[in-house]
Formats: sequence, C-alpha cells, structure tokens
Amino acid sequence: MEQAPREPGAEAPYAVSAEFYDVLHGAQYRRQALALRGPAAAARIGIVELGAGTGLVTAVLLGASTVPVHAVEPAAAMRAVLLSRLASAGSEALGRVTVHPCRAQQLGLSAEVDLAVCLRVIACLPPAERREVWHALADWLLPDGLLFVDRPPTALLTGAGRHRVGEARVGADVYTAWLTERPEHDRIRLDYLYLVHRRGREIRRAHETFHQWPLADDELAKELAEAGFDPEDGYRPDLLRLRRLA
Repeated sequence: MEQAPREPGAEAPYAVSAEFYDVLHGAQYRRQALALRGPAAAARIGIVELGAGTGLVTAVLLGASTVPVHAVEPAAAMRAVLLSRLASAGSEALGRVTVHPCRAQQLGLSAEVDLAVCLRVIACLPPAERREVWHALADWLLPDGLLFVDRPPTALLTGAGRHRVGEARVGADVYTAWLTERPEHDRIRLDYLYLVHRRGREIRRAHETFHQWPLADDELAKELAEAGFDPEDGYRPDLLRLRRLA
C-alpha cells in the first residue's frame, strides 16, 4: 500500500505494520494466493511478483512453479520478513527466487516472464505512477503472458467507516487490527490501529496510515488498453485476469 507522506523523523514504510502483517492478515492473503497456484504451475519462462510484501504469495508461487521467480519489494521492513520466509523454503526454491529491493519502474526486466502478479499495489499508487506501472508490467511480460491484479476501489467513500480486519491469539496475548477509512481529497485514507491485549488489558498499540486512489471501471479499461492488456472474464470477482497482447 502507498504510505501517507512521511514527516521528518517518521518511521520508514511498513516499519509498524510488518510486525503484525502475517498474524492478522495472513489467512485472507493466503486464500487469494491459492487461486494463483494453477497459473504459477503453467508458467514456462518466469514469474514476477510486484509488491511481494512478507512473501505470503511468493511462497505459493514458488511452491507451485518450476521457473525463476522475481519478488519485487521496496520496503525494507517487509523484505526482512520475506527473506526470513524464503530462507526456510528449501535449496531448490531458494535457488529460483530473486528479491529485488526496488520499485517497479527501476526493475530491469524485458519480456522475461510469462506470469505477473500484482496484489495490493495498483490501488495504492497515485494516478501518474499507476499508469507507469501498467506499462512496466507489460514490458516484463512476453506476448500472450498473464497478469493477475486485484480490483481497485471504483469511487471515493461518502464518509468515514471503522471495522475490525483481524484478530489472533498468540500465547497469552490477543492481537487485533482496526481499520478506519475516510475520503481525503482525491484519495481514500486508511488508518490502521494495532492493539495487543493480555488478560483483557491493553499492553501495546501502534498505528500506520496508507492511501488508496479509486479508479472507475471505464478509466481502468482505458489504462489497460493503452498499456497493451486485454481483460479476460470468468476468473474471480476480486482478481482481474489480464492477457498481454502481442
């Protein structure tokens, strides 16, 4: 996700959320990742994952495939968890995955993969950068290659809302995440609050703010066509399956 602008001395991106990511969001992300096992098994040239995060999806892509995997993750806090997860993947898988500590526009791949995965990234990019990333993804893919991306929100929220997004017990502690969403200019502001309780008493709290940019369906279709992608219907409501045109 795109983090809110940093104040002087503020934490680096995901410095707060990385600790809580797997324990509170992991089950949801793994369910989505499992839908990509088939496409990963069918890959014959290579796979690139933009926004690898802590490696929840990366592990599924590696386990289902036999080709090189490129995991792109610019946030150091997330890469620390990602590399720890990869270290236990076994020598065969570890020998196939390369971690790239950069943004999409800095990755020097050209027609080197036949599958690209981009989850929880596109909605979090300002419009100009988002359009650059579509073209970067197209550049990485061979003609007829596939891109899977989650659907961004289509419109701004009409007001603020708050809901719990995760809860997990770790020993004597209960970890909980709450998300407050509100419109902020042309963006959606996401305020995550992480709480840790022990025997009913709060012992820790932390928070981090991100932003998302809505993208109407007609504008999405226009951007995809300009980048050279053709949407394919009939996959999943929460995932777009896009074909790279020749």
